[in-house]
Amino acid sequence: MYALNRAQIIGQLIQDPEIRKTPSGQSVGDLRIVTKYFFTDRDGNEQEGNAYHSVVVWRGLADICGQYLRAGSSIYISGRIETDSWEDESGDKRYKTRIVADEMIMLDSKNMENEIDIPSSSLVSGSLNKAEIIGNLTRDPDIRQTPTGKNVISFSVATNYSWKDREGNTQEKTEFHNIVIWDKLAEESSKYFKKGKKVYISGRLQTRSWETPDGKKRYTTEIIADKAMYLNSLGKNANIQNTPVSVSTSNTKISDDMIPDINYETDIKPEDLPF
Repeated sequence: MYALNRAQIIGQLIQDPEIRKTPSGQSVGDLRIVTKYFFTDRDGNEQEGNAYHSVVVWRGLADICGQYLRAGSSIYISGRIETDSWEDESGDKRYKTRIVADEMIMLDSKNMENEIDIPSSSLVSGSLNKAEIIGNLTRDPDIRQTPTGKNVISFSVATNYSWKDREGNTQEKTEFHNIVIWDKLAEESSKYFKKGKKVYISGRLQTRSWETPDGKKRYTTEIIADKAMYLNSLGKNANIQNTPVSVSTSNTKISDDMIPDINYETDIKPEDLPF
């Protein structure tokens, strides 16, 4: 399956990096990074929000983080989106989404006295929170409306990731990404996006939380899309030059039982969201 899974963020650490060693002696670190975004609330006012990201760094990147980074450090991270799943003590399925970093740039100046204090309202201020994926829809999206009349759809897209293990064998994992699309783009997407079709999604990562009826805290991470493209041929009159070419040795086929329950358990409730 031909796929893209890429996230890029520029933000600040909200705590010191947590660095540890695996049993084999490899360094691994956990970072918590905050990025800012702006949105229009239900009353039409511009608001500022925070998005929090879990990032894992390995080997040399982990060693650098432990040596040079502290809470408040500014950093650029590029990597892939990965979701881990496990069962808690009560047997409930739990999920955690994070960015597995393959590139990192430290952004703090060595001479902080020369830093310029730029207002948050400036067009050159702010941070970066961008996710891009190319994959296949795992189900048909259903369009809904918020109490204020805004259109919204939510669905899941599957991407695959392959790597070589220590024995040189090719391994593969399928990731499932929750997507939320709003307004006119939601209306257009609902017309053409169908289960199994290949799409491109670009947007920002957003994690939200809620409580279950028994009082347990739950989290889900979604891509709030600002761009969506249908990548399969639109018919016999479609220009083949605009159709992406799939080049992959993967034979992975996605069946319904491979799709985690998170896509249905955490269906977005538009009335609960501020944007």
